[in-house]
Amino acid sequence: MPLLALSGIAIGIGLERAAEFQDQRLRDDLELVGRAIHVPVSDALIRGDISAVQAGLDSVFEIGRVYGASVYDTEGNIVASAGVTERDLSESLLAEQVILTGETQDSYREVAGRDVFSQFVPINDRGDRIIGFMQLNRRAQDFDNAFTQLARIAWGTWLVLAAATVAILVFGHYRGVNRYVTQKLEQQRREQEKMVAIGQVSSGVAHELGAPLTVIDGRAKQLMTRHSDEDSQRQLNAIRGQVQRLTKMVKQLLAFSRTPVSEKQRQSLRGIIEQACQSISYEQSLQGPELTVTLPAEEVLVEADNQRLELALVNILRNALQAAKSRVDVCVVTETNTVTVNVRDDGEGLPEHVTQEELLKPFTTTKQIGEGTGLGLALVSYIVADHQGQLRLANASSTNAKHRGCIASLLLPRAKGRL
Repeated sequence: MPLLALSGIAIGIGLERAAEFQDQRLRDDLELVGRAIHVPVSDALIRGDISAVQAGLDSVFEIGRVYGASVYDTEGNIVASAGVTERDLSESLLAEQVILTGETQDSYREVAGRDVFSQFVPINDRGDRIIGFMQLNRRAQDFDNAFTQLARIAWGTWLVLAAATVAILVFGHYRGVNRYVTQKLEQQRREQEKMVAIGQVSSGVAHELGAPLTVIDGRAKQLMTRHSDEDSQRQLNAIRGQVQRLTKMVKQLLAFSRTPVSEKQRQSLRGIIEQACQSISYEQSLQGPELTVTLPAEEVLVEADNQRLELALVNILRNALQAAKSRVDVCVVTETNTVTVNVRDDGEGLPEHVTQEELLKPFTTTKQIGEGTGLGLALVSYIVADHQGQLRLANASSTNAKHRGCIASLLLPRAKGRL
């Protein structure tokens, strides 16, 4: 629509210029006719030969561009005429201007009930003294018809091009863009419906499993106090270990089924990272990988739900520590409008046959059977997305050949101001 509007405006401006050019061309035609008969008519008028004057006026009709021609004396009285003319111009201001200035005058007038364009040409004697003037009339319709025909061609061409453009765009949109967008939206809708269903199932399963697991763990703990032999202790510890694993899964299911971020406040990213590192430290043994955190000296703020963003960082750190051989490095990269938290481990890295999209789907895991629920990265992805950020996963070897392992990057919008 903007292109069609601009082209229409351009055509309108062009037609306006064309109308001015066409009007000037028709004026010039009439002036050329006047020049062609000016000399013989003036000579005949000097001699007083009215029949020669009449013959000169009659000759202009052979050209076919004049509607009327007449000669007047300096008082505005008619001397000779041919075609449609005015009989008396003694009261005409235009005729008076011709006699006073000696210059050609023209205007649109009404003659014998018809709209004409009149041109008044002074007639001079040998001494350049004005002895009369000549009036040439041309139908105003000639001017209008010439412009109307040009305008019809221009606007007709524009309408054809506009119709063709609209047809191509509509057809192209339907065949290409609309179909693609519709498929994409339908895919997103199905994905959202699937995630809602997974969230509802996860919440229900978590609540149903929570109470029985608590009872099982409590009974196993009581049995451990009654049976102190080594075999009983080993069997009961195995039961409690599996219960703890299921309890961890229940907690992840509950976290995954939570509603999106509803309230965010300006938070210190340093505080969130430090709290996440403190939380994950309770899960690590003294012989586990070393966790190194490098934070910027400046205060970095983010608009965040503190607990949920901490939960996302805990999940990323847990995955990195489980995959690492000896160390995990956390560093923060700040830019004007964004901040990136990079978590790098020195483990085996991501499998090449698994894409990032697949890793972020619920219940997808690269860990051994029984070691992962497949909800950690999916939970992180949804939390980060709720904070208008992104989660990116890449093998460290793809960016620096000297290092191995995986890099998980959390890109978040940077908040302005201070705490």
